[in-house]
Amino acid sequence: MEFDASHSSSSLGARVVLIPLEGKVIRYAFKLEFQNTNNTAEYEALLLGLVEVKKLHIKMLKVKGDAELIVKQVRGLFAIKNERLRHYRNHVWDKIEAFNSFSIEAVLREFNSKADSLVVYAALLVPHPDFTTNTYRVELVYRLSIPDNFESWQVLENDK
Repeated sequence: MEFDASHSSSSLGARVVLIPLEGKVIRYAFKLEFQNTNNTAEYEALLLGLVEVKKLHIKMLKVKGDAELIVKQVRGLFAIKNERLRHYRNHVWDKIEAFNSFSIEAVLREFNSKADSLVVYAALLVPHPDFTTNTYRVELVYRLSIPDNFESWQVLENDK
């Protein structure tokens, strides 16, 4: 799975590309309709991809993304000072527990081109030139993957 996000002053998008060992490549484009930063948009893209992978009952997953900070946070290599990013990282950790095998690695932007071109179109909500309903799914996302109210969320987490 490849993931990426695009953040500009006027639009925000996320893209996910699933590349199976056998079968067709599946592309997802998401226009994110809420306030976000570059880093949280990358986390949103990763989480949206993990949700789609789970729907396909995939148990072994290799993830690639060009957001080195996010990849290193998920791998536990970087400390996280920002509370929101810590919640995103923890939410990713919760999702990856469902996999029998999981790895994530950072790639250079030029090696992430399948997802990179798609995310710009998603952010603008303009169909990709190769768009067909058989090759892409485009979706509007109106809610964050993690709750905005951290205090309420932490109470719920402590009740588990």
